[in-house]
Amino acid sequence: MNVYVESNFVLERALEQEQSESCERVIGLATAGSVRLVIPAFSLAEPHITLMHKANERSRLSTELKKQLSELGRSKPYREASGSFNDITALLIRSAEIEGAGLERATDGILKAAEVIPLDSDVFYAAKSIQSTFDTSIQDSIVLASVVRHLAETKPAESCFLNRNTRDFDDPYVRDMLDSFNCKFFGRFDYALQYIEAQIRREAE
Repeated sequence: MNVYVESNFVLERALEQEQSESCERVIGLATAGSVRLVIPAFSLAEPHITLMHKANERSRLSTELKKQLSELGRSKPYREASGSFNDITALLIRSAEIEGAGLERATDGILKAAEVIPLDSDVFYAAKSIQSTFDTSIQDSIVLASVVRHLAETKPAESCFLNRNTRDFDDPYVRDMLDSFNCKFFGRFDYALQYIEAQIRREAE
């Protein structure tokens, strides 16, 4: 079974969000050879850009907070409270380092278990066609074009695409495209894990 994932799968692991354990389990199944984990190359780069934007936003917020706290600290009623807010500004800065380290660990784990779909001119041209057809962003179109290309080339008997971006990907026309390759869409990683494990058990019987 091919299991396709993209950038929000990487971020789920990196940031240890609520469905992170399900992602870890999927990676474990791929490492054990029970499934074939596949990810577009673009989806390994995109999380770095996402975290960079978050870090820049937090840095700007921290700078503004420090400015406001400095002004408040000049007034006696606020001097004691400023210490607590200083802790918050420190956390904003430290969070970028923590998340960056988490992303490195998550990426390393996925690279060891997954096949990477390269981003080449064919994928890019296909993405432009998908963008005009489904009115999706170029980022989402590149991901979908990568997955569809791999499906067309490998023709797996069954597969699934894990993506929490249900606003753009859980679309009837996108589902029809994936269904034509016998690929199921899952908007939650925990539901996908249940399906994958059930399929593995069925094959083992």
